[in-house]
Amino acid sequence: MATTFRDYYEVLGVPRTATEDDVKQAYRRLARQHHPDLHPQAEKDVHTKKMQEINEAYSVLGSKENRAKYDQLGPRWQEGPAPEPPPSSRGRGSPPRWESSGGDAEGFSDFFRSMFGGGQEPFSTEDVPPSTLDIEAELDLPLVDAVKGVEREFRLTATGLCPVCQGTGRVNKKMCPRCGGLGEIQTERTVKARIPAGLQNGSRIRLKGQGNEGPAGQPRGDLYLRIHLRPDPRFTVEGANLEMEIRLMPWQAALGAEVSVGTLDGPVRIRIPRGTQTGQRLRLAGKGLGKGGTSRGDLFVRVEITIPSKISTKAEALYKQLQEEADEKN
Repeated sequence: MATTFRDYYEVLGVPRTATEDDVKQAYRRLARQHHPDLHPQAEKDVHTKKMQEINEAYSVLGSKENRAKYDQLGPRWQEGPAPEPPPSSRGRGSPPRWESSGGDAEGFSDFFRSMFGGGQEPFSTEDVPPSTLDIEAELDLPLVDAVKGVEREFRLTATGLCPVCQGTGRVNKKMCPRCGGLGEIQTERTVKARIPAGLQNGSRIRLKGQGNEGPAGQPRGDLYLRIHLRPDPRFTVEGANLEMEIRLMPWQAALGAEVSVGTLDGPVRIRIPRGTQTGQRLRLAGKGLGKGGTSRGDLFVRVEITIPSKISTKAEALYKQLQEEADEKN
């Protein structure tokens, strides 16, 4: 009987140069995508067949010995001896077997049968690829919280061991009904964290032991929070510096004045020098964002001079007087 050569790299969507971790990650992604229990009844057959292909491909590429055999023989695989299936005592590393409703060997390619034999268990049911235990999430923070620090409580979805099969993916030699053979489930929990003061956009903080759950006896991974500073309509962020705009009346700019401006530390009063021009920037040292440690950037106040749209008769007379004095000087 002629056999059909299967490109297992194509099935998993990885190049031939893929590392062992690349192969495992591709399997995990596809297994979640095509798990029949995650699809309507009308689509289950399609995804069951796809899962058979995915498991078949991983049983070959997920084993160093079988992958080497596959890479060496290629289309001439018939001329070489079949490799030994990986031992069941390897530990975590291969997928659980996907049950076929048409018999143990149904749905597997001729190439797969020639290597492992129809109906033979091709890989360990205890071999579930480990997930990455460290996880990363983004946390939105108002500028004021980034400067002063804050205690936050938020909901987090993380990976944990399946409580039914304890991470093996199997119950009584069958696929676990709780996790669908993946050995892990997604759980949502509440995390409380103290966010330190002095953070900037893109800052990364570590919360130890708040990541994914690993195999029994292995500590949880860590949670890395990447800080995203929430836009504030009052300020423009320039690294650790901030810029804001204030509007002055012509007489305030010309004669000088004392005005109140809102900063991240609350309102402060600043002195406007005589003869201030539109576009001029006044610097408030240490009123910006954190720069590391206790130091902070600066707040720059950009001046815009506002002309009243409506003026009284008296004000109009004063403007005309100013105009006449300016014309005399010119």
